[in-house]
Amino acid sequence: MDRKGIIAVALSIITLVLWMHFNNVEMKKIAATRAEAEAIAAEQAAKDAPVGAPATPGTESPTTATTATPAPVTDPAIAEQVEVLPSTSVDYSFSNLGGGISRVLLKKHEAERGTKMWLNEFGSIPIGAISEAAGEGIKVPFSAKLEVASGAIVFDRTDAKQLQLTKRFTVPQIEDLKTDYIVQLDVTFTNRGAQPLTVPAYFVHTGSAVAVHQSDLPNYTGFKWFGGKFVDAPSFDGGWFSKAKSFIAESHPNISWAGVANQYFTTVISPQVESPGTPTQSGQYGASVWAKRFDVPDPIWKEAGRTSSGENVKHPAVDGALGMPAFTLEPGKSLTQKFQIYAGPREYGRLRLLPNGEAEIMDFGMFGIVSKTLLNSMNWLHGKLGTYAAAIIVLTLIIKTMLWPLQNKATNSMKRMQLLQPKMTELREKYKDDPTRMNTEVMKLYKDYGVNPLSGCLPMLIQIPIFFGFYNMLGKAVELRNSKFLWVQDLSQPDTIWHFPSVGWPLNVLPLLMAATMLWQMALSPKSGDPMQQRIFMFMPLIFIAFCYNFASALALYWTVQNLFSVVQLYATRNQAPPILEKPAAPRKKK
Repeated sequence: MDRKGIIAVALSIITLVLWMHFNNVEMKKIAATRAEAEAIAAEQAAKDAPVGAPATPGTESPTTATTATPAPVTDPAIAEQVEVLPSTSVDYSFSNLGGGISRVLLKKHEAERGTKMWLNEFGSIPIGAISEAAGEGIKVPFSAKLEVASGAIVFDRTDAKQLQLTKRFTVPQIEDLKTDYIVQLDVTFTNRGAQPLTVPAYFVHTGSAVAVHQSDLPNYTGFKWFGGKFVDAPSFDGGWFSKAKSFIAESHPNISWAGVANQYFTTVISPQVESPGTPTQSGQYGASVWAKRFDVPDPIWKEAGRTSSGENVKHPAVDGALGMPAFTLEPGKSLTQKFQIYAGPREYGRLRLLPNGEAEIMDFGMFGIVSKTLLNSMNWLHGKLGTYAAAIIVLTLIIKTMLWPLQNKATNSMKRMQLLQPKMTELREKYKDDPTRMNTEVMKLYKDYGVNPLSGCLPMLIQIPIFFGFYNMLGKAVELRNSKFLWVQDLSQPDTIWHFPSVGWPLNVLPLLMAATMLWQMALSPKSGDPMQQRIFMFMPLIFIAFCYNFASALALYWTVQNLFSVVQLYATRNQAPPILEKPAAPRKKK
């Protein structure tokens, strides 16, 4: 490696260390500021509230907007009853308080190693709970009837207006790719009174989502609905162009699903509609959505068996709900709205089989088509090879092989640029006092010799969508969880092998190897005559370290393999006859 390469590596490492240090300091400041604000707000609320008075649901405070879920409204004299309906992959815990799914145990997945994977583990709102106001009154008691033979449980209650609400949850008895992790929910409203009854708009709650690991990126935890953007937990705190908010509430027509998700798991509720627009037995789509940020305190996090940094941090979580439109019931009449609840892995292969586009909860972004293609290809190769590491390596080799001719053409063009270097140096020296004339003469030189100064960048430009496709795909691929490769214990997590004492910074090996292979590739590549292009390439290792250092190690594995392939390609083509630099013949004029 030449001196420039050594300097670039050193600068990359120094910049990375400084970035980690200042990021750690800023995160501590934010956590301390939030904790202080919460303490002041709690103290003030205690002073202002009358003794014994409950907190008013739905009120907001600028400082306490994202600290906790609303306190559930329930009668303390009524004991909670929990019934469990099992399936092959899932154990559903149903609670009579709120008449819904209090927790979901995914039996084929783990949280931390040896720790059970629960959905809605830290939330106080049952999945499928119904309330007139989102987040309020969600733990009213229901009578419960368990139907073991049919795999169903029925919750029932009648209010003072003689409106009977019956909820029937059914767990499929035969499970396959289309029915696993799915529960059917039938909600029936019956007017038991003597007068017509208007049933106001109501909310069906999705439960909550929180990160699985402490190292999971917080912006992967959030809420999304059909046609809407993914609202991640940090966005509730506001930013440069938005204000902090305690919740979001939006109205939209024909919402066919809404759900909460973390990096690898999701809960999605979908109204089942046969004839949209008419409140009949066929049901309606949703009309609004609601989501609220809350935090899981670190002691509760660690009590559940999750690994923590040891600091008194809070882990962001999100509650969500789908709003359904109001309707009118005549005396003695009933209306049934059917819902489908998916509570399981954020697995594209399963979600794309759901009928209403629920797979968009994956939120692959602008390179979604690339991410989906790569994910399907990786899973197919895994089925052939048996390991995801091998699948990623082979997929990378296939992509690089397809790009081989283009890379060869780009390398040849860079060699021609290198041959032009003496002439370009002469022009820069000759016209150093006239930049405009110098640029004109340089472009004329390119044209005279048929050289495209950007052709060397073309393979990199083509690989950028592939890189971001991998980035979005590998960051959400639940299939990679707990997949090993050499020293890497989990391809869905950073490959941390050690932490620096006192500061706690992680030492992740693969991103550093990735940067080293990038510098190796750059050292072998022909030097372009464009100084700006060279400077841009010198920053590439640093940029890729920033993307990959605390990300899924599978991404660094992919980019390291593609760098090594490029190095092999450069060695294979370095002994080819050098290109001849000559002006192309002028086209003959037609007589």
